[in-house]
Amino acid sequence: MTKLVMLTRMGAGLAVLTIIVLSVVPGNMRPRVLGNDHYEHFAAYFITGSLLAIGYLRPMRLLSSGVLLAICAGALEFAQLWIPGRTACVGDFATSTIGAWIGLLVIVVVRWAHERTFVASYK
Repeated sequence: MTKLVMLTRMGAGLAVLTIIVLSVVPGNMRPRVLGNDHYEHFAAYFITGSLLAIGYLRPMRLLSSGVLLAICAGALEFAQLWIPGRTACVGDFATSTIGAWIGLLVIVVVRWAHERTFVASYK
């Protein structure tokens, strides 16, 4: 395992832990970074999905990462029903899931484009 893969896996784990912690703290304790909940959800899950795609190269790992991030987003939104100052929202769940899948997809496309070789022949 290369050092880059190991660091991105650790970063992905920290990103997931950060999402969980920030999702279960009461509303008055949660920091507002981007000003809009949907932007924050998208950015957090996009970064996490991207890190997972860099750290785990196999297609089944990528698929399971996307599915598990979607399940995590749904479970955390459901848990917010019982947290003071927080509200569960289907829109937040959808934004988080879309962010995770786009993050995974961007890295897959970049990796695919990087691995392709374009041969130009001049005759």
